[in-house]
Amino acid sequence: MKTAANLGTYFGTIWEPVYLAGIAAGKMSKSGKLGYIVSVPIPQVLLNVNAFELGAKSVNPSATTTVVFTGSWCDPAQQANAANSMIDQGIDVLSQHQDCTKTVIETAERRGALSVGYHAEASVLAPKGWITGSIWNWSDLYVDMVKTGIAGTFKGSKYDGKYRGQLKDNVVQLTSYGSAVADDVKKLVDKGKADLVAGTLNPFNGPVKDQKGAVKIEAGAKLELDKLEATDYFVEGVIGSIPK
Repeated sequence: MKTAANLGTYFGTIWEPVYLAGIAAGKMSKSGKLGYIVSVPIPQVLLNVNAFELGAKSVNPSATTTVVFTGSWCDPAQQANAANSMIDQGIDVLSQHQDCTKTVIETAERRGALSVGYHAEASVLAPKGWITGSIWNWSDLYVDMVKTGIAGTFKGSKYDGKYRGQLKDNVVQLTSYGSAVADDVKKLVDKGKADLVAGTLNPFNGPVKDQKGAVKIEAGAKLELDKLEATDYFVEGVIGSIPK
């Protein structure tokens, strides 16, 4: 998308903490069956699902992530139905990409499943089953953008039309761990976080295949942010189809 010289977009690479949460989920799941309740099939949603599955698969190669689309950013009834259906199928860890996040976490807790949060630190809703979550910290990014304006150096954005904050910038974060998370799991996730921040780990370094086994990212290839933000497929291990 082309923008005027005085206009930029800003966002964060939330898929980084989502990947880390996937590591924790894959390690803690007893069944190896994870569930992801999402809204609509925009690239960011698909990217997060893929990151979660890749994180889980890095510690449990047989882990799968089943996806249900609700078609809405906030429909508690649909979220509850999806959560209960997944748990009935033997899925024991639930995550989500929704704007209202309470229902999925509370349903998982009530049914004895584990939960991974999004947007908010919600451990208080799941004292037994909370694992961790992915959240935003916009303040650092806002300050940086305002400083460029004051200095007269604003050029639309930091990354060629896109201003992006990453885990290393503290714009996206992993929440605290829940009481159920063992020390060995924390160490695995913390190591992954350190590697992401250092730039020695990129979950989307090729080869990466889609659900049908087609290579989407070639071996040795590393996609730039703009290409990742155009994700239109699910990786191997994700169960569910993308609505047209």
